Amino acid sequence: MKRTLAIVAMTALSGVAQHAQAGEADTQQDHLNKMAGKASGRVIYRDVTLIDGTDAAPRAGMSIVVNDDRIEAIVPTGQLPADSGEKTRIVDVAGLYALPGLIDSHVHYATNPDRPYAEAELKRSLYGGVTGVRDMAGDVRELAGLSRAALLNQIPSPDIFYASLVAGPSFFKDPRTVAAALGTQPGQVPWLYAVDEHTRLPLAVAQARGTGATGMKIYANLPGTLVRKLIAESNSQHFPVWTHLQVYPATPYDSLGATAVSHACMIARYVRESGKTAYGHGGEPSYAGLTADDPGIKRYIAALAKSGTIMDATLSVYKADGPHCHIDLAGDITRAMHAAGVRIIAGTDTDNTGDDPWPALDGELEKLVNYAGLTPQQAIRAATANAAMALGRQREFGTLEVGKYANMAFLKRDPLQDIANVRSVVLTVKRGHQYARDEYQFKPLPRHVD
Repeated sequence: MKRTLAIVAMTALSGVAQHAQAGEADTQQDHLNKMAGKASGRVIYRDVTLIDGTDAAPRAGMSIVVNDDRIEAIVPTGQLPADSGEKTRIVDVAGLYALPGLIDSHVHYATNPDRPYAEAELKRSLYGGVTGVRDMAGDVRELAGLSRAALLNQIPSPDIFYASLVAGPSFFKDPRTVAAALGTQPGQVPWLYAVDEHTRLPLAVAQARGTGATGMKIYANLPGTLVRKLIAESNSQHFPVWTHLQVYPATPYDSLGATAVSHACMIARYVRESGKTAYGHGGEPSYAGLTADDPGIKRYIAALAKSGTIMDATLSVYKADGPHCHIDLAGDITRAMHAAGVRIIAGTDTDNTGDDPWPALDGELEKLVNYAGLTPQQAIRAATANAAMALGRQREFGTLEVGKYANMAFLKRDPLQDIANVRSVVLTVKRGHQYARDEYQFKPLPRHVD
């Protein structure tokens, strides 16, 4: 009898100890979550029209349940329980439109590192509905710091996914590489690395990954055989690989199989100047009379569609006049790519004016609609679901689905009726954190020189 009581007492004490340990663990986890800037709590965004980032029709009268930083449920508002619990907060979004947080798939925030400018640009983007950006090469020492601050919610910023760049040795005389490698030698650092036929490619890709980069960018002055080997090695390491549509002297066909290629009108230059051997914007040929119906362009588009490679069209870099490829031609080519089944992503590769309170990405979406013929819904998909695929993060965000991060933009006006309505953001949610537009005090961005 005494022995039985002793066992019961020991069991009870053990239970108390386990409960205490669990309490300590919870406290420790709460502390770590707070340090990590993780959102906490349960929030219901009630009675919104849902545009989920897929091809599905918008659904009115929906409610999005967020638990901490993830989407817990998406249900018709009428199916919400009458009592959601004391700790659940209700946000009335009736009359608004919810879409996945937008992603600008081509930015440069550290070519010439300038933290105040970058933070101002990033803040403007976040309060304009942008929850992610893909930085396409710069000083990763600066980008890693910005990315960490964004992830820990220390600065108002989209999440930053950046590239580590490889190119031929001759490219690293470019002044931009000197600026992005200050204090070191461009071409000899992991984020700006010179490769040739003697380079151990598995190591080159591995060290690119080691910088914290999301993907590797193949840039310039490399032969086709080496471009193809770099793409194959990156794919074997399950590391996204992004290239210019043409790397030079490699042809556009050598970049097929990359995760994504950039700049739609590069195929026009290849058709008119197929013998170009080195990267450079000068001395462009005439594009007079050229359209997407050109046999050379059509042949490439068919190959691009077959490869599954994503197109980062960057229509924002093309203008209505001047010596370079015009926006009409770039839009025509992008239209033909989209019609052939090529996935398009929305990247700007340009800064917005310092006086504009809205993100540059809004203009890219308008150009995809107005010049490339995408519907507003397809343009939104280019900046959400397709963009997440280019990052290799489609399981984490890009569409509004249960289990994914709570990355959302709430708009006052319907963007499917007019894509310009992306400029009616009322609230941005990034990983569960809320950024109300009316709390954003826009100031013209500081002057910046790349």
